[in-house]
Amino acid sequence: MTPLGSVAAPSDSRLYQLFVLLHVICVVGGFGAIVYRSFVLDLARRRGFAAAAGVLAVFGQVVQVGEFLLYGAGVFGIAAAATGGSGTSFSRPWVSAALAVFVVMVGVLHGLVGPAERRYKAALLELAQAPAMAPPGRPPQLA
Repeated sequence: MTPLGSVAAPSDSRLYQLFVLLHVICVVGGFGAIVYRSFVLDLARRRGFAAAAGVLAVFGQVVQVGEFLLYGAGVFGIAAAATGGSGTSFSRPWVSAALAVFVVMVGVLHGLVGPAERRYKAALLELAQAPAMAPPGRPPQLA
């Protein structure tokens, strides 16, 4: 264990560096896809129901790629911690905290965000297929 105030040097192995690089790429792509989700859903809502159907079809493919990248971030992060030196061992508190945050994030993604998005997508597609309604007529009090 290193004394307080000093930082253990990370491993210089090529395998460790490869896992860290893949971990960072997956983190940026995965979290970018999560942020992109909110923009796409807002765009679909603003464009109207017919345009939303097309936007949401593409959106589903992007979301799948983002979820795979998030899983890759966890896998490559664990692999980097396993191949790293003493500064990245599983006994370090920040490694355990990062793993806990990852597990909570995946749980929220699958438990809350995913089902809400599926319901939203189903409602928008149902509204896109509904026939257009005529504008309301004059109220009987004003006729």
